[in-house]
Amino acid sequence: METINQLLSINPSYILIGLLIIFFSMEMAFNRPVNFKGKLNHMLQSFLFQLIAILIGSLLGLMIVTTFEFINENNFGLFNWIEVPFALKVIVGVFIIDFSDYWFHRFDHKVPLFWRFHRVHHSDTAMDASTALRQYPTELIYFSIGELFLCVVFGLDILSMNIFLFLIIPVFYLQHTNMRYPESLDKALGWLFLMPNYHKVHHEQDQFYTDSNYGTLFVIWDRLFGTFRTKPVAEINYGLKEFKGKKKQSFLYLIISPFINIK
Repeated sequence: METINQLLSINPSYILIGLLIIFFSMEMAFNRPVNFKGKLNHMLQSFLFQLIAILIGSLLGLMIVTTFEFINENNFGLFNWIEVPFALKVIVGVFIIDFSDYWFHRFDHKVPLFWRFHRVHHSDTAMDASTALRQYPTELIYFSIGELFLCVVFGLDILSMNIFLFLIIPVFYLQHTNMRYPESLDKALGWLFLMPNYHKVHHEQDQFYTDSNYGTLFVIWDRLFGTFRTKPVAEINYGLKEFKGKKKQSFLYLIISPFINIK
């Protein structure tokens, strides 16, 4: 148990950087030929967003610790008011956090103000593992607020949050990585998890597909609320048309893009 707690306490930013190196190397090894210079520059534009995320990471960490201290000290939340086995509380907690992310992700697409920031993630016309890092900093904050709100309402244990983060970081890379895998895995695991092929559909230029597959870790919310769609990966056109061109793929352009009208 102590070993598990030590693993879960590792700074997520270190895990992100380590996994980026691993998946970047795998993409280089399995996808030939590769424009190394072009791919490295592409990764750099997305990695700069992660540097900002690291800077605000201490704020998010403080929010998480403060929230769970409040829950524990006040015995607050539904699962603290009724008798729930600890293991069940932790497992259900992971699903509750993912449920929050599903709806915030859906709001990102449906609320124009939110979309201005979220479209930065969808701007990548050459999706690979580094696309996972192309997240506007404000999204990290309000996604965390949504998750923590439900943690308070249900009185979740911090272990649920740690397990969710421990799972979602490698899964998020897998969902964006430019590598193929046997489609039989989709049939075996795709009833519960949002498989990489499903998330790639979400990055299709056609809005019919962009407005689908909002799940983060689990696909059950999309299946339940009618937002699940599929399309052959080979037929997917990634990115957004208004972000085509080298200039519009630069970090500086992307960071100011929520505040300008793009044609």
